[in-house]
Amino acid sequence: MPSGPKVRVFFLWHLHQPWYFEPGRATARLPWVRLHALKNYLDFPALLSRDPRVPHVVNVVPSLLDQLELLAGGASDSFLDLARKPIAGWSETDRAFATRHFFSVHQDRHIKPVPRYAALRETPRDAFTERDLLDLTVHFHLAWCGRALRREPLVKALREKGSGYSEAEKNELLDLQSAHVSRVLPGFAAAFASGVVEATTSPYHHPILPLLCDTRSAREARPSMAIPEAPFQRPEDAALQTRLGLATFARHFGFRPNGMWPPEGSLSEPVLAILGDAGVSWVATDEEILLQSLGRPHLPLGARTPLVFHPRRLRAGTPAIFFRDRFLSDRIGFTYATWRAADAAHDVVAHLRALRRDANTEADELVVPVVLDGENPWESYEEEGEPFLTALTNALAAEPWIEVTTPSRLLRAGLTPRPLERLVAGSWIEGSFSTWIGDPVKNRAWELLTRARSELSPFLTAEGKVPSRVHAALLAAEASDFFWWFGEPHSSAEDPLFDELFRAQLSAAYRAAGKTPPAALEEPLAPEPGAPLVRESRPIAPTLDGRMTDYFEWLGAGRFLVRARGTMGGGGRVVKEVRFGLSEDGATLFLRLDPTGAFSGELLEIALLDEAREADGSSLHHSF
Repeated sequence: MPSGPKVRVFFLWHLHQPWYFEPGRATARLPWVRLHALKNYLDFPALLSRDPRVPHVVNVVPSLLDQLELLAGGASDSFLDLARKPIAGWSETDRAFATRHFFSVHQDRHIKPVPRYAALRETPRDAFTERDLLDLTVHFHLAWCGRALRREPLVKALREKGSGYSEAEKNELLDLQSAHVSRVLPGFAAAFASGVVEATTSPYHHPILPLLCDTRSAREARPSMAIPEAPFQRPEDAALQTRLGLATFARHFGFRPNGMWPPEGSLSEPVLAILGDAGVSWVATDEEILLQSLGRPHLPLGARTPLVFHPRRLRAGTPAIFFRDRFLSDRIGFTYATWRAADAAHDVVAHLRALRRDANTEADELVVPVVLDGENPWESYEEEGEPFLTALTNALAAEPWIEVTTPSRLLRAGLTPRPLERLVAGSWIEGSFSTWIGDPVKNRAWELLTRARSELSPFLTAEGKVPSRVHAALLAAEASDFFWWFGEPHSSAEDPLFDELFRAQLSAAYRAAGKTPPAALEEPLAPEPGAPLVRESRPIAPTLDGRMTDYFEWLGAGRFLVRARGTMGGGGRVVKEVRFGLSEDGATLFLRLDPTGAFSGELLEIALLDEAREADGSSLHHSF
């Protein structure tokens, strides 16, 4: 065995969905809790707990737990409500909704291999018959069946039949899926009880805790960031979200977890004190936070190893902090899905071996955290990631110098965190909070939240009491997901809905206090959706391979959104979006074109280089 230190690795899978219910309504506006429950949450706990050689850590956001409980108790969502209606009774609005939304699955994994589903994808929207709509509804829900559901005789039979489904078959499938949702929470409980899976949780509504404490903390990582003039300063809300999160988890599973994934890996010094007061013994975040805190943000990869891969502690009484390996986390999240499972597992081991070589001494034991979403990556993997996770387990267990463990096991075994003199506030995205504040639309949302929180303070609940309806609505409006989708850099087809849900929570808070909501809450936060959207670029370094190799590689790029004009404007549109940016040294201009229609899953990426840098005189690199 090559010389070097022991490499201890832990895998933390973060499960999170926004709160999709409007105040006072029992139907979720979006279906993603239910659908991920059927495809991911139902299978994931058993998959992770089946081999004690490789333990895992699972972080479940408390608001997700409560939504799963509601769905298990009979709550519905807008997609399910439509699917349960007889197709013959659908209105034109219903038909348009289905043909727009019932292709919301991974195209390569779930549409292209199914002839009938693929044919429906190419059918003009105004040409759908009732039979087409019925087949579409069934195929959409079959695509969201995970491994456990695909073993059910009904699901097998419907997949084999392929087309010509009846209303009775559709309803039988929906009933079967609804029954399986109630198995999700017991599945997590069994995994936690196995001793193979360590449980962690997050503050209740997944807010960005440092911004709740003080929005001015955004300037610690980005001193020139444009933020609202009036700061939001509610550390008591950060503390309440944390306490509610821990209490909700304990209500569902009968115990409080030791650790916590702070939403989006966001930390600050005041947040660490709040988490310590709540009894949290460890947290995880991104390596960039540590490097910024040490004043070494541009340290080469090889030189990072001895600094990053050991837990730290800011001061006595605060949690131990583990810093994730960004490279390996992103490889699992965005790259390995296109690899053979055995090759991907071998690459993980090769990366850990390289870190081992970079360590200073044999005594310098490494702790390598891998932290990423626990639901989203597997849409792109074969069999929802089961072959990859099996290959990974075997590959890691075969190496005597690798120990797969959990943070609590490490701390119980006497691992001593190194001291940390200061912590620069930031998140796991670029080490900053630019995803949640700084954009004009995001800042406008913070202004509305700040105003509501100030005006409604007399109606809030005393510490230690169950939050009032006013307080509960304000806490819901503090969720990170709203600010994620407002403005730039993220965008989805549901942006207007998140805008609406945010304003609905604030309006509900005012009404619960007996007050009329401000007129500003009647108007969308976002600019006119018909206008082209242009954003300036930050330095980027994408891989030119014609695909999204890494979600973050184009995140800082400038963006021009090509929008249709008029009712016929979209007919001849070939490109829906252009992204652009310069390299760090300014010598390379990167361009990315996102096509529409049949080529929507592919990218055209171009790099225009300084000719003086190219020995052969070539100035154009591209990838399709």
